Amino acid sequence: MENITILGFALYEILFYFVIYAFLGWCLEVVYAAVNTGSFVNRGFLNGPVCPIYGVGAVIVIDLLMPFRDNLVLLFITSVFITSLLEYVTGLALEKLFNDKWWDYSQYPFNIRGYICLKFSLAWGIGCILTMKIIHPVIVEFVKLIPTFLGNILLLSLTIVFVIDLVSTVDTVMKLNFRLKRIHEISGKIKEKSNILGEGISRDTIELKRKYEYQAVEIRKKYNDLSEDAIELKEKYQNDLIEIKEKYENSLAEIREGYEREISELKENYKKLTGRRNHLHRRIIRAFPDIKSNRYFEALNELKRNITKK
Repeated sequence: MENITILGFALYEILFYFVIYAFLGWCLEVVYAAVNTGSFVNRGFLNGPVCPIYGVGAVIVIDLLMPFRDNLVLLFITSVFITSLLEYVTGLALEKLFNDKWWDYSQYPFNIRGYICLKFSLAWGIGCILTMKIIHPVIVEFVKLIPTFLGNILLLSLTIVFVIDLVSTVDTVMKLNFRLKRIHEISGKIKEKSNILGEGISRDTIELKRKYEYQAVEIRKKYNDLSEDAIELKEKYQNDLIEIKEKYENSLAEIREGYEREISELKENYKKLTGRRNHLHRRIIRAFPDIKSNRYFEALNELKRNITKK
């Protein structure tokens, strides 16, 4: 296993560096979230305590920056460039894969499409200097202390757990997108039915009113043509007029109730979808509070609002 070499490191070392830096990156994100929110937030893309982008980034950065280790200026400049490129490509790839923008730096100055910004790029540059000068030498010595046999067993176990977690997370994100699709569709139907309700009520009101007025005119005409002593007929016509009015009002009420019943059912389904507790969906949204859906923007915002209420 140690004979296999990638990026200048043995595969054994690469896997250990990936795991360690992915875990340290997760710790860094948790600390950052705690400072900004005052509470614990699992900031990783995966469910477990790892941020793969940190693991991948650390392996690439350490290998590529090793020649500049003793030149702080070049080390800083190349660190900024490499980490920014990695963050940009990762953000773009995730958006293309899931149709969701997982983080957005648009509110920061000197950003590029919200994927990267000067503030964090400079922070990554400083972080890389600390890693190359202080952190990585310690990690190298730590990995050397682990017996190879035990290390292989540990790496195999962690790899299996990582793959399971990755599959589970991808499934969670796909189900979240399906949930957003249903919310979006129901929201559209509610708007459509509401428009139909308004148009239908207006149309039916005008038609029923026309019929009522026509019949009322005919009844009043017959009523006026009666002699003053035809009291019974006059009462009958008056009752007919009242009956027609009640029938008109009842017809309108039935029409409204029919439309309102459909809208009420849609709203109930909408409420269930947006209010249903799913701790995995909640974790994803809490981990990436700036996440934006390219297809279901309003649906995701509604889901965010309901999640932050709880």
